[in-house]
Amino acid sequence: MVEQQEQLEPRRTGRTLEALAAGFVLFMLSNAFIGPLLDPLQAGGEDMPVLRLMWLPVYALILVLTFWRAPRLKRFWLPATALSLLVFWVFASASWSFDPGTTNRRALALAFTTLFGFYFAASFDGRRMAEIIALTFLALAIGGLVAAIAYPKMGIQHDINAGDWRGLWYEKNQMGAMMVYGALAAMAAILAGSRRRKLLVAAILLCAFMIVMSKSKTSLVVLMIGLLGSFALNFMRRGPATAVVMIWLAVTVIGAAVMIMWLEPAIVFKTLGKDPTLTGRTDIWASLMRQSAKHPLTGYGYAVFWQLDSVPALWIRKETGWNVPTAHNGWLDILAQLGWIGVDLCALVLGGALLTALFRFRKVEDGYWASLFLLIFLMTTFSESFILERNGIAWALACAAVTRLLGPAPRNAVASRLEKRVRTPLFGEPPLEWRLAASEYEGETWAAAERPVRVFGQRTVSPFGA
Repeated sequence: MVEQQEQLEPRRTGRTLEALAAGFVLFMLSNAFIGPLLDPLQAGGEDMPVLRLMWLPVYALILVLTFWRAPRLKRFWLPATALSLLVFWVFASASWSFDPGTTNRRALALAFTTLFGFYFAASFDGRRMAEIIALTFLALAIGGLVAAIAYPKMGIQHDINAGDWRGLWYEKNQMGAMMVYGALAAMAAILAGSRRRKLLVAAILLCAFMIVMSKSKTSLVVLMIGLLGSFALNFMRRGPATAVVMIWLAVTVIGAAVMIMWLEPAIVFKTLGKDPTLTGRTDIWASLMRQSAKHPLTGYGYAVFWQLDSVPALWIRKETGWNVPTAHNGWLDILAQLGWIGVDLCALVLGGALLTALFRFRKVEDGYWASLFLLIFLMTTFSESFILERNGIAWALACAAVTRLLGPAPRNAVASRLEKRVRTPLFGEPPLEWRLAASEYEGETWAAAERPVRVFGQRTVSPFGA
């Protein structure tokens, strides 16, 4: 027995270190703490030499992790091909960009961001992946809470949104989005059968509290959609009748929301505390469409359209009367940068993965994280420029969701049989080769086999149980 444990110990240690490394990359991609501390006025951003050099070790770590898991990643050839098409078009845009050097440099950052999302989903099983995301954001939420209380100069806004919490980020909406990601991942881990239920429930409560303190109504609405969607998808497992009822309710609610938005949009805007022009965004969009029409197929090149010396951006700023930093709409930003070809490629990859989720959301075994996150991501792209975002966690997690939905089933038939044998007490002490195989497929320690995994959704299990 001691000899068997000694053979399993290196795998436990390796997977633990890998999980910590992935959590560190997620922390960096969240852009928490580092940016507000080193560049509190957002004067230099990624063009500051210090901030640019800090990313080099992160890229090196992503490469090491990817090469280490290369044999496993080969099985995910379909999402790898889809994401590679996007990255290829981004690099190709340097040939018509008015600043090729900047486009190439920022395209490289995007490539590493995309690569990490692909690696992350392909390397870990769904439950472990959701746990890593949830625990990372729990740490970020605790850090934001401490910053707001102990160092309010950074943790609380003092401008037009004075008094609203922003935690470790530049502004409150960024923190709100991060907390939504954390709460959704924690709920997904619970639904996937995590044994850390109390810690994950604490993560959901703390993330929800931080969203309330940020006063970001959009984040609060998205959080409610994500959590209710998790419960709805889980209840659909109870049988065909329940599934039909849930689908009918979903169609009814969505249809009613669309009708209200179409007939009385002022009600929606007033509820969210926004004006009908979305704080002047409609003026930006109209002006941007006029500039994009000059280069409809290819755009102006990746990540250079909104530079200070950009002529089309100067026209938009002149027409709107203020220094517009982005389109505040991911699809219009892609249109300006990569043209309609880029928009179509993004729609094909992201939309195709979401359509696939209609048939595969039960099979990926990640607590429905990939399906719900991709849905929420696509919803937010109409107000935020998250699509093809370099060094950003939203795009990295979107790539992870695409990888899970388009990739192969996380467990093949042999692995499933091995798992059942290791986790059932009727077989007594399983042979070492079964334990090693299960550890390899699941990325789990042998402690996972010491008792059956209880999956939330069965009538005898509560997510708040011990």
